[in-house]
Amino acid sequence: MKRAWLLPLVAALLGACGTLAEPPTPTAGDLLAAPTALQIAGRSLKADATSNLDGNTFQVRVRVQGSRAPLPSLAVTGVYVVTEDGVWSAATTQSGRCGKGTCLQGTGRGGARGLRSGEGVQVVVSLRDAGGRTLWLRDPQASVG
Repeated sequence: MKRAWLLPLVAALLGACGTLAEPPTPTAGDLLAAPTALQIAGRSLKADATSNLDGNTFQVRVRVQGSRAPLPSLAVTGVYVVTEDGVWSAATTQSGRCGKGTCLQGTGRGGARGLRSGEGVQVVVSLRDAGGRTLWLRDPQASVG
């Protein structure tokens, strides 16, 4: 009975395992393994990224284009850029619809942290579907603008 106090503590710690408020930050390997096309609800989705480097601020706009309307219910939840030096992630991300139901747009913004204009990068957008699943989609060719 001397260790009876330990049981509630262990139960509380084990109960916390596996529950995250948000997914963990992906590694460069996770991001580089992201597909360049997704098939969802009979539609092919591709990403096209453009970026802007303005002093110490970096902004990336990712347009997720569907093969036909309407796009499945998705939201942009994160923007990541893989560089030679590691992974840049947006401090803030905005999501919205564009076009006539065939595209979704997300914008990530944050500190430049050593990014250089003209540098070749891989841009990955994280998406959340209506079921709460996280999906990754990568633009195969991008550069810091």
